Amino acid sequence: MSDMELFEFRDEPTEPSSPSDASPWTILSVEDDLNYQETLKFALRGFQVRDRAVHVLTANSASEAAVVISGHPEISVILLDVVMEDDDAGLRLVGTIRDVIGNESVRIILLTGQPGMAPCRDIMKEYDIDDYWNKSELTSEHLHTVVSANIRTWEQMSLLNQAKKGLQMVITASQVISSKTNLLSFTQTVLEEISHFIGSNSIICAQRIDGREPESIVVLAGTGRYGKMVGYSVQDFPDEDYFQLFQQVLNRKKHVFRDDCSIFYFSNIAIDSSEYAVLVNTPNRLTEHEVYLLRVFSENIKSGFTNVALYNRLSKLAYYDPLLSCHNRNWLIRELNGLSRQEIEQTQLVVVGIDQFNDISITFGDQFCCELLEAFYAAICRALPYRLVSRISKDCFAVLAQDYDDVSQAFFEALFNSPLRIRDAEHLISATIGVMKLADRPAKSGEETLDLLEGLIAEARVQGHAYISFVKTQDEHIAQRYALLSSLRGALHTDQLFIVLQPKIQLVDNRLVGFEALVRWRHPDGRIIAPEQFIHLAETSGLIHKLDEQVLEETCHAIHALQQVGINVPIAFNISSIELLQPGFFERMIALFKREHVDLPLLDMEITETGAISDYQRIKPYLTELVSQGMGVSIDDFGTGYSSLSHISGLTATTIKIDRSFIDRLDEGEVGEEMVNLIIRLSNYFGFTSVAEGIETENQRQKLIELGCQIGQGYLFSKPMTVDEAVSRYQLH
Repeated sequence: MSDMELFEFRDEPTEPSSPSDASPWTILSVEDDLNYQETLKFALRGFQVRDRAVHVLTANSASEAAVVISGHPEISVILLDVVMEDDDAGLRLVGTIRDVIGNESVRIILLTGQPGMAPCRDIMKEYDIDDYWNKSELTSEHLHTVVSANIRTWEQMSLLNQAKKGLQMVITASQVISSKTNLLSFTQTVLEEISHFIGSNSIICAQRIDGREPESIVVLAGTGRYGKMVGYSVQDFPDEDYFQLFQQVLNRKKHVFRDDCSIFYFSNIAIDSSEYAVLVNTPNRLTEHEVYLLRVFSENIKSGFTNVALYNRLSKLAYYDPLLSCHNRNWLIRELNGLSRQEIEQTQLVVVGIDQFNDISITFGDQFCCELLEAFYAAICRALPYRLVSRISKDCFAVLAQDYDDVSQAFFEALFNSPLRIRDAEHLISATIGVMKLADRPAKSGEETLDLLEGLIAEARVQGHAYISFVKTQDEHIAQRYALLSSLRGALHTDQLFIVLQPKIQLVDNRLVGFEALVRWRHPDGRIIAPEQFIHLAETSGLIHKLDEQVLEETCHAIHALQQVGINVPIAFNISSIELLQPGFFERMIALFKREHVDLPLLDMEITETGAISDYQRIKPYLTELVSQGMGVSIDDFGTGYSSLSHISGLTATTIKIDRSFIDRLDEGEVGEEMVNLIIRLSNYFGFTSVAEGIETENQRQKLIELGCQIGQGYLFSKPMTVDEAVSRYQLH
């Protein structure tokens, strides 16, 4: 009998009978006999199971099938030829499906074209094969029956697996967000998650600890309308009937089922003398599956935080990175602290940091950065397949290596000279690498070692190096930087930072027209630390946001202090270019001014020329809005950054500040004067106010007046002074 005789062929229906919005069932035919495969496909054309069409995928070899299966988890049934490229190809593919791909639910039906080739029962069981048929026995009608039955079985198994996975997700989520002693948080989360499964938003869990009195029954957790009952005795329950049910269940130690609700009893007396009753308020009686969910839930309550598995799970969470599923900083610190003396002598630590990660995040978004980190991590793992890679911060990875040759500078340069493929596009990512032989490290703890190496990378970036190796002579300098960084973190929380005010003076008549706020740091040992020593440190360590926020608050306070004595002049404040480009910066700044009740015309934001031009189109709408509301915008250090003359016509600003380096040249003759004259003329032409910085001599002041500069600041008029000194000095004028 030929293959064509096995099937009864019917005309195709002119219109599909399955709903247009119903997704088809997917089955896979794995067959090296192409004629038979086409015949089989034709027999299934137009066939439907429960008003859904059947879509047939094909593969002509075991290796091709493995690729198809891994890419199509929705496949419900596989019609698999036993003999293809070799006699056991079909059985080997079954092993791949079950053990390698891990697909336990797909239904596998073996087909053989040779009578007597059907596998024995032991092989069926060993390979988890669901059915087999001789091709000669598989008529069209029989084929439909077999496919339909197995699709239905797969659907039921899939639903069960989904329910099982859903429950596992509930338990895992509960474990993740709870601590070993926080039973309340654990129980509340599980109740909320279970409410999604059973369709009820009214679930309550009551606990009785070593007592039989009604007042000893306390609401442990609740969802929906019961959420406000947490911590109260069930005696306070608004529904007297439910209160009686709680008592009945806890005293009889049995479940109670009613049409409007169900209450489950669970005992944990052997562990902590506790009993639990879970009330589920539902319009219909709970199904067996819902009851099963609640039973498992009770086991989590009863044994959750004393369970060894939960403890292990929490430990894993403490030592693994959630995004990349690799070791994290805590793990690496533990490993470093546990190294023997011999291992220290043979090991070096390599830290690899992605350059300009914050800028990448701002430009491309958080999701892109997640994909970047995944690609970057994969590149390191490919290059060092036998090394344990840890993610130690948002943009840094670390590797422990025992042989030095494969972590050389040339190795990493070759590694990161190749672009990473992200979102179907190639991106060349630069990185900075720091290497330290652990035998040379002065630090004793793992945490200190990582801090030291991260400091080394920060130093390399400042110096423009992509690779740096630690030597003992660097220890003192890096240690000083990190000591200063540690002190800066403390300073931001203990009011050690303050502002001083430098007056801005009308040059022709010495009239006060404004101030510039300058940040200072009074160290606990009494030293005043200059901004150039800690501003860059704050920018590279991510502390600049907090620092700028404190400066803004202090500036607002200074404005109020000056207003109280009749001084109503604007105060300029400096904003880091890094902070300027952070998403939401302008919204947060405006919100702070509103909270402090400061009018925008009394404020002047100073941004450096480089910060203003580097991403000007993005910040221009914000600057335009601020200027329209009366706030000043000053371009600081003008002439020292980008090609200023080509950009000046497009700037949204009110003031150009002439850098002090140009003012110093006024005493050098005509060349210096011409530079300042050009800036002032351009400033006047485009409607900006010009402010000269760093005026120290009367000669400089007179030349600036002659050149048409309106305002100046510098030691000729006053050194920066405290707010109290400014109030005392200028309230008399």
